Amino acid sequence: MKIIGLVLITSSCLITPKLAMADVLISLENADEISISNTQLDARYTFKIQEPIFAQASVLLGSDKQENTVTSQLPYHQEVLLAANKTAIEPALIHAIIATESKHNARAKSNKGALGLMQLMPATARRFNVKDSNDPKQNILAGSQYLRELLNLYHGDLKLTLAAYNAGPGAVKKYSNRIPPYQETMRYVPKVLKYYKKYS
Repeated sequence: MKIIGLVLITSSCLITPKLAMADVLISLENADEISISNTQLDARYTFKIQEPIFAQASVLLGSDKQENTVTSQLPYHQEVLLAANKTAIEPALIHAIIATESKHNARAKSNKGALGLMQLMPATARRFNVKDSNDPKQNILAGSQYLRELLNLYHGDLKLTLAAYNAGPGAVKKYSNRIPPYQETMRYVPKVLKYYKKYS
């Protein structure tokens, strides 16, 4: 690990001689952004502070903003909100996958052995410490955690993420990080996206 030296945080735009000696200057002058400057290399970076990425975040954080009325009427919405809060995934996207995978049927089982609302394969369930794949809370949380892993793996590329959720990351890699040409997967991705748009 490289030690970057002296780091100073200031809410003022004035840089005193003492501040100028810092290796890194973090400015909190503007309420909606953070400015970070490397004083030795004259490099500047600005990070915008924005609202949470999903509409229901306001509800989870206790805001007065209204909740998405479309998703709030869907089954298992409270379980979805809990998973969304822990994984920073939009509830609309989680519901879209549930609708596609199981039609909100907690007892759903595929001919490949996938179980529950988000159709967890046994290996995935074990990896996320799921004791009962038919339990909505456990199933949705584990499915959302896996989805978050895939979103991170594909740098937010939703189509590749959904393809990997359906066919597995190995299949996506096999086809050079493209949607595998499997009929099921090629139907699956647009179907989830359609629900996602409907629920957003």
